[in-house]
Amino acid sequence: MVDIEEVTADSTEKVESQLLKNNTKMYDKSKENLSPAQLTQVEDILQSLQRDINCLHDGTRFAKRKALERIQKQTSEKLEQEVLSAVFAGLCKPLLTLFHDSVEKCREIAVTMVTEMTSKISDISSYLPYIIPICVMRLGQKDIVEPSEEIRQLMLELLVQIISLSPNEIPFYCHDIMVILVRTIVDPFAEVKKLSCVCVINLSKLAPRQFYTGANSLMNPLLRSISHQHQKVRTMVVRAIGALLNNGDNKMIEEIISHLAQRTFDPCPPVRAAVYEVVGGWMCSLMDRYSYFHRLLPLILTGVQDEVTEISVKSRELLEAAGKQWEQENEQEIKDELDFAKEFSGYYGVLSKEIRPRLGCRILVNRNLSKILPGLLNDLNTWVDETRLKSVKLLYAILIYSEEHTTQHLEKVMYSLYKASMSPVLESDVDMCGQALAQFIQPKLWKEFIISALQGASTGEVKSRVGVSPQLCTSCLRVLSSLVRGSKHNNFLPVTSEVLDTLCTPEVNESSHPPLYEELSNVVSSLLNLLGSSISTYSSQILFLLLRLCSVSQNLANTESMIIELANLQGKTVGELYMSHAPELIEKLQGLHKDWTRHSPDHSLFGELLLRSGPAISKVMPEVYNIFKDCTSKEKDPELRMSMFALLGRVLREAPASSDAAVELSRFSVELITNIILPNLEWRAGRTAGMVRCSAISALWALLKSELVSVPQFKEVQEDLVSQLLANLDDDDCATRLLACYCTDFVLKLGGKECFPPEKLHKTYLELLKRLDDSSDELRICVTKTLATFFSLLPDDYDRQLFKAHLQALYRGLLIHLDDPNEEIQEGVYQVLLEGGKIYPEYLCEHVDNVKHKHRSSLYCDKLLAVFRK
Repeated sequence: MVDIEEVTADSTEKVESQLLKNNTKMYDKSKENLSPAQLTQVEDILQSLQRDINCLHDGTRFAKRKALERIQKQTSEKLEQEVLSAVFAGLCKPLLTLFHDSVEKCREIAVTMVTEMTSKISDISSYLPYIIPICVMRLGQKDIVEPSEEIRQLMLELLVQIISLSPNEIPFYCHDIMVILVRTIVDPFAEVKKLSCVCVINLSKLAPRQFYTGANSLMNPLLRSISHQHQKVRTMVVRAIGALLNNGDNKMIEEIISHLAQRTFDPCPPVRAAVYEVVGGWMCSLMDRYSYFHRLLPLILTGVQDEVTEISVKSRELLEAAGKQWEQENEQEIKDELDFAKEFSGYYGVLSKEIRPRLGCRILVNRNLSKILPGLLNDLNTWVDETRLKSVKLLYAILIYSEEHTTQHLEKVMYSLYKASMSPVLESDVDMCGQALAQFIQPKLWKEFIISALQGASTGEVKSRVGVSPQLCTSCLRVLSSLVRGSKHNNFLPVTSEVLDTLCTPEVNESSHPPLYEELSNVVSSLLNLLGSSISTYSSQILFLLLRLCSVSQNLANTESMIIELANLQGKTVGELYMSHAPELIEKLQGLHKDWTRHSPDHSLFGELLLRSGPAISKVMPEVYNIFKDCTSKEKDPELRMSMFALLGRVLREAPASSDAAVELSRFSVELITNIILPNLEWRAGRTAGMVRCSAISALWALLKSELVSVPQFKEVQEDLVSQLLANLDDDDCATRLLACYCTDFVLKLGGKECFPPEKLHKTYLELLKRLDDSSDELRICVTKTLATFFSLLPDDYDRQLFKAHLQALYRGLLIHLDDPNEEIQEGVYQVLLEGGKIYPEYLCEHVDNVKHKHRSSLYCDKLLAVFRK
């Protein structure tokens, strides 16, 4: 074997002289086993090629090329192996010398001829001392000596062929070949890289002892090439690294493993498949594999979760093989576990399609869990989505393989899941992890962590003030939903009450973060599915949560369907459900209502409860009345008061649909008017106060229109109510004035002649006449109807002479508006005068005659005269 250090230092002329000195020996040795006929044939061939051989030394570029082509043609004919060997012995020196030729074509033909001829010779061991040093000279230098990529590829193909044809002699040249590979692995040409990797793989198998001593020198070149742009190069580099570590120093794994981990993100499936195949092989054959299982398991488990089914299945098979081998190697240690294994009831839910890993695989993961999880959880919380996605898939695989052994790491795992679930990209995978976790760990163990997280407590090593972070609280609910779906019914029942108590706390269900309520809805849905017929014990808490969702959620259809489902699970109607729980829910709210504002979640929940309770409101009317009274007092925020009046109006309008509710509301009608509505109708300066009056009178109109006020009840409030309505007819807000007019008309009809004798009626018309000059035509039309009601209430024995002044004021005021530009107003006033004229026809005709000539049109005056002068 030629000393590589010497060859690299020598000049080309020195190598050529060495070849010349040994060429005759090679030729003489090759003739020893030839028959006379074969010898004659060899001499004839060499004789015919002698001139061409001479041209290879001294000819011009063109002559050398032509000579090589003739030699190639002559030697390409079918020759016996012994003859070809002898011919090659005579041509070896000239051809190898041309490896240094300045003409690229000559070098190409020379390398091709050597490759072709050595492939047909059975024993090329005698030529290796000459071929390999020349290859080192051309390929193993610090700088690229061979400028042509194609020729470098041809020389690597020659080297691959030599390694496969001379397995017994290759160990002697292992060092020289590795010198070449150190350079060619990082060659710019992709094909050269791939062939170099093939050489590494073959060399590691044929010369393992010699390869071990120089393996470290190949590590850096391979790692530099592992991220090459061509996927086939990356695949070959990964396989070469596998061979390198199998037959090299195992300590290299510390540096190699991170590069292989990056390849698990490779977009090309063949590259990932190569990584998992190499790692699977290491787990079975690596010398010190027990020391590095914690490095290898994350990679092979990542392969188990690969999105390509074929890769996933193959990775699982490799891991199962490693687990089986571990079982065989540690048979005595696990004998009891094999003989007395606990009965496995099988997976369910999200894991129903999974196959339980064999014992050896589970033990491998369990024993290395404490070394794997810290780094994995750290990657799970990084900012790179791709890394986090791989990490959460790996965590899912680890949860399956580790089963209940994750318990000691439970808090850290759950906290990482909280943070990971904040990313929309990871939601589905985090959900699978949560369900897997719940399959192996009892709810009584994980409920403490989820409850403390939702309440914002700090426990153990994990400091999480979740209470001040709606986003993190939302993610906690997302994880809780998956834990509930993954739990078994009987296991979850003991912790149901604690979980629901936590969900019903203000820290959890009162938030301005909309996604939180979406996740809360998912949790409730999961609870309904899990608890089934056992839901009755927790019905009140779940109804409370559903009403909270109704008060804030935009997806009402889904929430309403869950309320129906809650009732159905208990064999009740929705009405019966509210009837059962309304008192308890109102009692829970009653102690909190004094601190409400317009935007308080409990205020919205109170509204939903009242509007949905139907007949159930009859059971809680005293409590409801107290809440309305406190929340509409003058000291409260105007926005709250307005919202409460709007709610009261809706409740009153919908009350007639339920006779029980209507009866109960009717019983409180006097209190509603006296203590809630009238105080808020009083005039106060400011636009806000005006808006409060408008909302209060809207509620009054709803109460009156719903016919919940009886005549006896009206008599109790008549004086205060009528005087306040007349005052509100002069309000600054048009809507308030209009509603006051509606209410006045209604109470006049409600009280009738019994409640409104002439003395009381006379107090109303002046304000009504003023409103005929209002800016709102709608209000003026309403006033005409109210005045018609006024006249209809005058008794038959009305003293026209005594009250003539009142009739005069009415007739004069109405006749002015009989000539109004608005025809609707004219018609309305005409109808009023038709009613009012019945009281004193002659007096009305007298006033009509006095103003008829002043009207733009005497049409309505003539009609009135025609009616009353018959």
